Amino acid sequence: MKKLLVVLLAVVLTVGLFAVTKITISGWPGNPIEEGAIKKAVDTFNSTIGKQKGIEVVWEPIAGDYKQVLMTRLSGGTGPDIFYVDVYVFEELAKANVLLPLDTYVKRDNFDLSDFYQSLIDAFKYQNRLYGIAKDFSTLAVWFNKEIFDKYKVPYLTNDETWDSFLKKLQQLKAAGYETPLALAPDFNRVIPFIISFGGRLVKPDLSTALGEANSKKAIQFYIDLVTKYKVAKEPSALGSGWLGEAIATEKCAVVMEGPWTIGFMKGSFPDTFKKMGIVEMPKGIKKATMIYTVAWSINRATPNKDAAWEVLKFLVTEGQQIFVEGAGVLASRKSIAAKDTDPVKKVFYKGAEYGVPWKVSTPTGLFATANDQINSLLKDLFYQKLTVDEAIKIIETNYNKWIGKEK
Repeated sequence: MKKLLVVLLAVVLTVGLFAVTKITISGWPGNPIEEGAIKKAVDTFNSTIGKQKGIEVVWEPIAGDYKQVLMTRLSGGTGPDIFYVDVYVFEELAKANVLLPLDTYVKRDNFDLSDFYQSLIDAFKYQNRLYGIAKDFSTLAVWFNKEIFDKYKVPYLTNDETWDSFLKKLQQLKAAGYETPLALAPDFNRVIPFIISFGGRLVKPDLSTALGEANSKKAIQFYIDLVTKYKVAKEPSALGSGWLGEAIATEKCAVVMEGPWTIGFMKGSFPDTFKKMGIVEMPKGIKKATMIYTVAWSINRATPNKDAAWEVLKFLVTEGQQIFVEGAGVLASRKSIAAKDTDPVKKVFYKGAEYGVPWKVSTPTGLFATANDQINSLLKDLFYQKLTVDEAIKIIETNYNKWIGKEK
């Protein structure tokens, strides 16, 4: 009997010694290059830190409607331990209480947040608590076709343009015979940099809409005037293109405001056009502004393996981020990694992190998707002069609370 107990104890100790904590990480499926980069990061963790600490990371991307599937799994208790959170829906998830606050872990491990762009740290704070750390980001910059500017004898766009000087150069192209200098999208997120640059704001302190305020309305009017009054811009579909990057890649226009994702697209499909590109910062109004699109790694508040998940998250935004940036070609959210990125084309996009605003609109409910869809519909109507900016603002102000789910 005593011998049996010794054997059983030995078995228990052996099993405990080799027990592995499985941490599942999820996001939406990427392209083959991105998938390869994240799998390399996972393999690196598992063969180094994971091996030492008894943690195994498994990458399980979520296909289909990512947010809906994620929320269903989280509410059902089957959510991943760590997952992507797009800044656009961050506040909705924070209000739903499904994200683990990271402040205690950051303080406990003296984890250095100062190496991240401050705008990206602030992007994932809710009620002064941190709920995610940006894995990468993108900003908007102005792309222009230098060959077209040369042909029509118009000076190149620079990093020091104002909206007035930007418009003037577009008008010079138009006057010289180039029909549609600019492709412009009827998308609210593309209007936001104009609003901020003009000194406007998206919401008031009570989180009601501020789009009817003088500076905000002036910015919206200027955006629409580029299409309707000055006639220097059209939306991509009016040029036979599916999106802004395609419009400039196929030389249907001379200028767009687009992000770094256009780099890979043009290099891969339109390399000759890419060689003609100049890329500069967004024009300045009262101040500089651009859009920041970013995604964080966040931890499931309900995970039973919080400490292990934190160890994995720390890796994903340090050594793992280095692997992902090098493999996928994205922008690093850590300044020390960004400093090693030698691609000169990316520099202007990195610069935008210093003054950009994250793509989110704070609301009392955390919901903005319906309001965004409705505003985009109004922008489309404004492009085709079906209503005025004043009329559009009145519609927004009248329906805003209903759109954000504050009123039934």
